[in-house]
Amino acid sequence: MLQQQIQDQNEINSSFNLIPRSSYKPLNPKVKVFYYYVAPGNNSKLIISAMQKRKNWQESENYLFHFQWNMNDKNFQYCSLNQSQIQIVNHLPNHRELTLKCNLIRNLKQFCQTNKKYVWDITPLSFIVEFNAQENNLNKVLKEFTLAYEQFQPLSSMKTQFNYFTKHNSQYFLPKMHHSFLDEENNYIWILKPNEFNRGRGIQFFRTIEELKSLLKNFNKGSSEYQFSQGKIKSSSFVIQKYIQRPLLLDGRKFDIRVWVLVTYTFDIFIFNQGYARLSSDMFDLNNLDAFIHLTNNAVQKYSKNYGFFELGNQMSYSELNYYTNGEFTKTVLPKIKSIIVLTWMAVQNTFKKCKYSFEIFGYDFMLDEQLKPWLIEINTNPCLEESSPLLKELIPKMINDAFKIVIDPLFTKINEPTDWEHLLQL
Repeated sequence: MLQQQIQDQNEINSSFNLIPRSSYKPLNPKVKVFYYYVAPGNNSKLIISAMQKRKNWQESENYLFHFQWNMNDKNFQYCSLNQSQIQIVNHLPNHRELTLKCNLIRNLKQFCQTNKKYVWDITPLSFIVEFNAQENNLNKVLKEFTLAYEQFQPLSSMKTQFNYFTKHNSQYFLPKMHHSFLDEENNYIWILKPNEFNRGRGIQFFRTIEELKSLLKNFNKGSSEYQFSQGKIKSSSFVIQKYIQRPLLLDGRKFDIRVWVLVTYTFDIFIFNQGYARLSSDMFDLNNLDAFIHLTNNAVQKYSKNYGFFELGNQMSYSELNYYTNGEFTKTVLPKIKSIIVLTWMAVQNTFKKCKYSFEIFGYDFMLDEQLKPWLIEINTNPCLEESSPLLKELIPKMINDAFKIVIDPLFTKINEPTDWEHLLQL
């Protein structure tokens, strides 16, 4: 019995759960009391705190809710939401069209081909790899990547484009090597990213095809260890991405930029006016592929002995970025980032299903090269809400509270207040 109770509780915590329609009791619209349910995980106390500040809201005791917050929407049926009483959830149907690495690349390539834009000016040169356990299939599934690898490797004697690329009318995603992808010493570094993992889990670096094949075999067996947690990672779906080897550095260290994006069920797209840079703990060095040098995720960096030595939480605000770039971050970089965000949603607008009253907060990750060009790295569902520095203790609660002012308050209390979310467009 105890084991069954634990299993039932885990099921409640791992996905959205709705009272069956047969037992759903309509709420009295004259009683201005609304119910919320927040599942555990990813600093769920912050969400509860934001809801406790709102009048006429109470925490649900029986999973009957007007608003539910969950880390994921696994096994959730959006069609079961009760539209007449307004039930709102914090995930959008089909969000995996952007938040799964392989889907993001596919959708960007298709959109750019249709709209005559060059996709590898938006995101680093990338290849999708999906394979099964048979070793003799590796050469086949790696064919496209291998051709590009051989063409662009330093001192390559291959001068012509391959028919493999041109026969598909693929001029707008034809591989090319951007200046930022190679350094003066002709280092040649690629990144292997498991499709469904986030927070730096499973990311590996390689220089040769032989190293890549060895990594893929280990992942397929489930023997690739993730050094910052217990257990091993198993995957058969990956994105191979060219490493940006000429990044802009802050005090000699690599960084990326976390940007929060809010999307409502009406496809109103907002960007939060404040964000932060995530810095590595060690000095940039292409000859050393240590994770504390090259992976800026806080989930990785917090294990470094130098974590927090240079700045609290290895994080900088937008205003500090602006200082380091002599004002160019606000003047030129942010407008380009906003354009890329809009483009990603234009790329998937026809595949997304609208569902009242769902919404989602996404974590976009960008890198800047030494010429201040922003590169989209990936898009995250359930972005980290850990208040791991004084900066994030200030930013994250405000970001969440202001998001709720847009997607919750007007629906239930008819209150409209100004926020720090900038409306980009409605698709």
